[in-house]
Amino acid sequence: MEKWSIQKLFQSQLDGAASTLNVPLYQLKAAQAISGCRTETMGSHAQYCANGHLCGVFYNSCRHRGCPQCQYAAKERWLAQWSARLLNVQHHHWIFTVPHELLMLWRYNREWFQNQMYVAVSNTIKQLSRTKAHLGAQPGYLLALHTWGRNLSEHPHIHCLITHGGLDDSGNWAKPKRSVMFPVKIMRRLFRGKFLSGIKQALADGKLVFPPEQQATQLTNLSNKLGRIDWQVYACSPYSHGLGVAKYLARYMRGGAINSSQITAVKDNMVTFKYKSHQTKKTERQQVSLPTFSCMVLKHLPLKGKPTIRYYGVYHPTVVDKLNLARAQFKQPVFIGIQLPTWQDILNKLGTTLSCPECGSQERIAAAPVKR
Repeated sequence: MEKWSIQKLFQSQLDGAASTLNVPLYQLKAAQAISGCRTETMGSHAQYCANGHLCGVFYNSCRHRGCPQCQYAAKERWLAQWSARLLNVQHHHWIFTVPHELLMLWRYNREWFQNQMYVAVSNTIKQLSRTKAHLGAQPGYLLALHTWGRNLSEHPHIHCLITHGGLDDSGNWAKPKRSVMFPVKIMRRLFRGKFLSGIKQALADGKLVFPPEQQATQLTNLSNKLGRIDWQVYACSPYSHGLGVAKYLARYMRGGAINSSQITAVKDNMVTFKYKSHQTKKTERQQVSLPTFSCMVLKHLPLKGKPTIRYYGVYHPTVVDKLNLARAQFKQPVFIGIQLPTWQDILNKLGTTLSCPECGSQERIAAAPVKR
């Protein structure tokens, strides 16, 4: 049975006719990068052992954030870095979702839209955190943007990993007044109000682009309508530590919205892929045309130069002094950075050990050592 991959499907779409992918330029360039990853298109490099013996010549990786083939090491390094930073305290995992009626606005204003999601969520948390009735302190939290549902549908939402408590003005760790930290109903209303306020301001400033069938007045009317319904903010059960959520986020921060292993069949220009449904809790299958599948994958790639994870409060990289102040109260050592795992460390973790065929050395470098 022939095995298919995202790379192979992109290659079949790009060979001889790039125009078969009707996507924006940044997505087309991403498809070209992923299709050429670890092929002669990207060039090659030699690897030598510490004793100067040639161990092999290998094709280069594309290093695109959406490449499912070469981003495993990047995910492992991110997880290693943030596992070391996390406070030894209970964490919450919240999910903030916008109504699907706003998807048309998302499609035409993606950069503005995702930035507004970050702003609305972070300002909601900041406002509730400052309120003494809820916390009266500065927590540590990170926000991760996902744009897809498990069936590759458009479903922009923000995952939030946040500490149970925070540093108060005197530098002491303050615990929230309740086990859920913040009331979900209040979070929903604040998030909704701040996001819709952002739409109103963007309309006044003329920053939004509209599809041909929609005008500013229609968006205003839609915003008024959406201001009267509940938005989905889901509070997961608290975690004793943040590592579990960090591992979950690491799976999706790089490498795209779908794994090649989810592709079950490709026949007659049709692709069948599997996913676990949120609704039925069962493994479902969906069949679409090859061009449609490629577009579904590409539209979830991150915008060029735009981060998909942002950090706030005591988890912001520029306030390590506050992080260490909190760590001291949980009897954790001072965080001064860690040695990130090399690609060889990651291979060893996966049970693969490389050694020089001549001398058996397991240390490799990507260029010939200088002879003395």
